[in-house]
Amino acid sequence: MTSMIDEAAEAVRRGELIVFPTDTVYGIGCDPFDEESIKALFDAKKRAPEKDIPVLVDSIETAEALAEIPTYCIDLLEKHWPGALTVIVKKRAPFPKNLAAGDTIALRQPDHEDLLELLTSVGGALAATSANISGKTPLLTYDDAYATFSEKATVILPGKVVTEKPSTIIDCTGEEPVVVREGPVSIT
Repeated sequence: MTSMIDEAAEAVRRGELIVFPTDTVYGIGCDPFDEESIKALFDAKKRAPEKDIPVLVDSIETAEALAEIPTYCIDLLEKHWPGALTVIVKKRAPFPKNLAAGDTIALRQPDHEDLLELLTSVGGALAATSANISGKTPLLTYDDAYATFSEKATVILPGKVVTEKPSTIIDCTGEEPVVVREGPVSIT
């Protein structure tokens, strides 16, 4: 698998889209700092431009370099990362406006060994969202991902998703965490 991960990392560095299994669903992603790649991601998904794209990270340290993360949120990350928990936090890094227009960004560290290796290979972060056409059911298999995105993505990695449920989303921009979307992780 390492050679395929290397191929996927090279594609990301060239500004191309890749598709990959995560711990929750199949994902589609690109370089989070490349405006043209992000535009291609929106186009491939037929996603409305006003919807932000989350960023997958390889570690809490990478997350802290990209965003301002309150202490209570770090505690959640230490307990639930890697895993199916996405946090909304205030941006620190200069992400392109077409990735996240406001002052916040959604971050997650997936619990998927090959994907974590890929994330580290590309510098720790990947703009990524579920591999599906917006409004459609997220894709769970390589065959479905290939059928949907083979003409848009340079590399489609094989593999299995683990939970088959989208992640829990928690807003960590206030004084305490607020659940935005229920999922596999409970913070209570």
